[in-house]
Amino acid sequence: MISRRQFLGGVAATATLAACARPQPAGAYEIASGERDGFQATFAELLADAATDAGGDLRLAVRYTTGSLENLSLLASGEVLVGLTLADSAAEATTPLLAIGRVYENYFQCAVPMQSPFRSMNDLRGQAISLGAAGSGTAQTGRRVLEASGLTVDDVTIRPVSLTTVLDSLRDGTVAAALWAGGVPTPAAIPRPGHGPDGGIRLLDLSAEYVQMRARYGPMYEPVSVPARAYGDTAETPTVGVPSLLVASPDLPDAVAGALVDILIDRAQDLIPPDTVGAQFLDVRSLIQTAGIPRHPGAVEAYRRHHG
Repeated sequence: MISRRQFLGGVAATATLAACARPQPAGAYEIASGERDGFQATFAELLADAATDAGGDLRLAVRYTTGSLENLSLLASGEVLVGLTLADSAAEATTPLLAIGRVYENYFQCAVPMQSPFRSMNDLRGQAISLGAAGSGTAQTGRRVLEASGLTVDDVTIRPVSLTTVLDSLRDGTVAAALWAGGVPTPAAIPRPGHGPDGGIRLLDLSAEYVQMRARYGPMYEPVSVPARAYGDTAETPTVGVPSLLVASPDLPDAVAGALVDILIDRAQDLIPPDTVGAQFLDVRSLIQTAGIPRHPGAVEAYRRHHG
């Protein structure tokens, strides 16, 4: 008869052998992220650090970009094999794309100066506004938000500003309103001494735009709210949410895709930026909901290991 100690020792040995039998990824890979101080870039930095801390020979280097559209272009060209993107941008991609997992919720946030007379997107007719940095997924989705408000690009002046200059652009009147997508709070948009309008910023309620976008484009868009005091003395504000996906080229080795899933699951707490209050999707059941983008075979195998 086998003893309990022998049984437990056998289980441990089997687990060790199984781990050793899995291909161990090695090499350095760039991950296309987003603008510095934006949520995608911050998440990519944490993912790269977690890959290093996990040991082994897999290394990730963060490539800063203007956002989802540039990331998808880099993936299509083969310049990078891993990147982050808004789910709706991924759905519009014309080249093969595979998902590693859904990682967090992006909140569309449209800011105006606290003392601004504008209370809705529709109030911005005739104004200069930013729908996001050129090359960002926000700029693409921003047009949908604008149309859902009853306006067209002919009703406003589109003046793209980068996330890092949103506060200053609102202060100096470059734009009357600025839209971006990110986690909550987005560090670059937090008012601080020397940056931002006098009195701070206020977010516009986008709940009506959400209803129109959901009806036209489907459940990819979700109802979310930015909590009160996310950006100083701001009220809770309903808005539009869309998932952010970690995606890959079909050329990414299965072992690397699987290792990324392991990091997302095993080191989830290390991947949440400090002071974040927005929704995260770093558990197996949420990670696999990739908004219709097929999952990478290496990721599929890793999820089976974790969840059966």
